[in-house]
Amino acid sequence: MKNQCFGITILSCILLILSLSEEVVSQSNTADNKMVNHQFWLDFYPHFYVSDKLEYYGDSGYRTILQENIWHRISVRPSIRYHFNKNWEMHGGIGFFYIFNKSKTSRFEITPWQGIQLNLPRWANLRFKHLVRIEERISFLTINWSSSLALRLRYKLSGRLDIYKISSEIFWFIPFYIEMFFPVGDEIKEFFRNRGRVGFGVGYNASRIWRFSFNFNWQRSRTVVDEDLSVSDYAYQIKIRKYINLE
Repeated sequence: MKNQCFGITILSCILLILSLSEEVVSQSNTADNKMVNHQFWLDFYPHFYVSDKLEYYGDSGYRTILQENIWHRISVRPSIRYHFNKNWEMHGGIGFFYIFNKSKTSRFEITPWQGIQLNLPRWANLRFKHLVRIEERISFLTINWSSSLALRLRYKLSGRLDIYKISSEIFWFIPFYIEMFFPVGDEIKEFFRNRGRVGFGVGYNASRIWRFSFNFNWQRSRTVVDEDLSVSDYAYQIKIRKYINLE
């Protein structure tokens, strides 16, 4: 089982990297596709362990473009996770997003979602996760509160490499991920959009309760509804996690 999952993981990495690499090459070959955005992301993730099977979690976050400061996003995403065993998990939640645009119409979005996660392969210092989820996006333009609907599939391959252990609870690690987005029924005419995202960073697990990491993320997006995904977003992210045992 582990060998099969390892093969699936490697194949997924190759396919996703090739897909993203093709987009990077196509961007570099087009003279007009040289716009770059630098973003700052700040995210707080509380985790509440109700039992060994049930976990409430989520995140609240803030994002902005650094150089122009014309776009801001705040979000809250309460979620729930059910652990079938060490390998399989069921996820679900709902996201609330408010996107402020100084030069364009602001947007409010409600996004219920459901997903399933496989936690394999897994070794002493290296582990992988595969999360497949579907989102039901309900988007509102705040200028007149007109709404639009769309579905979106997402696949995320993430992992963690522990690089320096002080104890079982205190250690340094390298987080990394690759994520792809697949819109279904593309009815939401949004200004900022992406199809793929990659990231890595450095993290510090300070105790059983606190974990901190700094991540570098890259994605392709756009700034006009009808244009291609011609913008490279470089996002510098601070993530703070707090684990709370309610048992």
